[in-house]
Amino acid sequence: MKRLFSLLAFLALSVPSAACAEWTFVRGSGETASFESTARPTVAVKTSPEFSTVAQGKMTVMLSTERQIPRSEPGTVWYCLSARDGAQLAVALADAGSRHWYPGIMETNLEFLPVLYSCGGDRPGSVTQRVFIRPVQLDPWMEAFAERGMGWTAGVFVSQYEWIVNNGESKFLVEYREPYASERCPIVDAAELRAFVQRADTAFSARFGENGDIPVSMVRPYSWGHEGISPRLLGTVLGSTTESSF
Repeated sequence: MKRLFSLLAFLALSVPSAACAEWTFVRGSGETASFESTARPTVAVKTSPEFSTVAQGKMTVMLSTERQIPRSEPGTVWYCLSARDGAQLAVALADAGSRHWYPGIMETNLEFLPVLYSCGGDRPGSVTQRVFIRPVQLDPWMEAFAERGMGWTAGVFVSQYEWIVNNGESKFLVEYREPYASERCPIVDAAELRAFVQRADTAFSARFGENGDIPVSMVRPYSWGHEGISPRLLGTVLGSTTESSF
């Protein structure tokens, strides 16, 4: 009888432990995707075959707190940079901790950039795509690409995909990027814009799933390091946080 009670006690302890293992979140690179998060949120990003990984890791970034003191608080960003000839891909998952993200480009501190194309909505969990041109001196990723021979000095033609997930506590960004060399105001005709959006949409695939869909054992965790990425500019691109959820 004592052995039976001991076995039942062991099972009672081991079953929750197994469930917790499925919910453990690890963020890094996997065998089938360049970026994988096993939970909060569960997501995998796979680039098209011509892209190769340039840099990856995790870093601390000071995140803006809208109309509050202190004006910034630390957050954690996991990132993966990939490139091919003439194009770059940046993936970032930003954790605001106990705070929440403001939705929309008006809270990215880049509202002065003209949006050439936009679709989707700011409803939490949905994807919003925006196309704009970012001056290279305001780009957080370019130095990291340039240090590895994959950068440029022209403006950055960006197709940005944004998801606000995990009850508003996490922001997931994917940026497809090409050089835009014109020194004039951005004038992009309809055909050029459609072709760019088509290239951006086919450069990667993002799959969201449930906790446990991605085995923790299959993911190699990212190491700490900013790899030449500007924390200040990245904080600006990510935008503002608030204590209230939307």
